[in-house]
Amino acid sequence: MVGTILISIAGFFALIIIIGIFIPSKYSFSRTTTIDADKRKVFNTIDDLTTWKQWSAWSPEKDHRIAISYGEKTAGTGAQMFWKGGTMGKGEMQITSTEPYQTVNLNAIFNKGVFKMAFTFKIESINEKSVDVSWIVTGKTKRGGFAKLLGRFLPKMMGKDMETALKILKHLCEGNLA
Repeated sequence: MVGTILISIAGFFALIIIIGIFIPSKYSFSRTTTIDADKRKVFNTIDDLTTWKQWSAWSPEKDHRIAISYGEKTAGTGAQMFWKGGTMGKGEMQITSTEPYQTVNLNAIFNKGVFKMAFTFKIESINEKSVDVSWIVTGKTKRGGFAKLLGRFLPKMMGKDMETALKILKHLCEGNLA
């Protein structure tokens, strides 16, 4: 009986490893929203990491134990943000480049480098009063097996948080937050 259980458990882990070999380690997904606000206001809100706790789904509201700190710069290329929390785990973000009022590029590292992601925010004018904001996530899982399997679920898991964040960003930039 015990031998059968141990063989079943070993077989399960072997299956995960084998499946992980064939799953691509690269992933990419995005979410987009329209914001009725000036592109400068939207850009400056995304480009300043201290504002993320107001609109990001990864905030003290979602994880009461999260501790957020910043590097010497908090906005623009080279700005850094670090966090450690209960449900959010440990991670860091750095703005790698910006194109004023159009693009903000960041690198994010989650859970000791198991997931390294690149975030790109594209801000495209629709007219003088509205912009489309696209949040594009690309990355590669560091390890095989379980991490690659988890990477397949990121668009669904993280996508909900991205949609929530973009909705809050929209309300914040449009001045609709109390």
